[in-house]
Amino acid sequence: MMRRLWLALLAVVAISCATSPPPPPQPAAAAAPSPAPAVEEGTTPETAVLVEAATEATGIAWENDWIFRRYGRFRKKTVALAGQEGRKLDVITVELADHSEKVLYFDITNFFGK
Repeated sequence: MMRRLWLALLAVVAISCATSPPPPPQPAAAAAPSPAPAVEEGTTPETAVLVEAATEATGIAWENDWIFRRYGRFRKKTVALAGQEGRKLDVITVELADHSEKVLYFDITNFFGK
């Protein structure tokens, strides 16, 4: 009787340990073309952030607020003026909290010289 119990237990364990066969291989799906990398707003002259300000003081404050809202704490390293196709651009290099640097472009045509 004891021997039959052990054989039954061994059979149950052996059956429960059996694995099912792997699923049949699926045909390879055609790879979707990867989208072009998105250009972050303000990181090129073409994507310069349009500053809607009436004066230079309000424009600079708006730029600083925009940078802070986007990137958090930052430190201005350089500020330069550039022109492209009749537009006036502020080119600002900032150091972010993680010590990385970012060059940002702002279209200041609306308030330049006011």
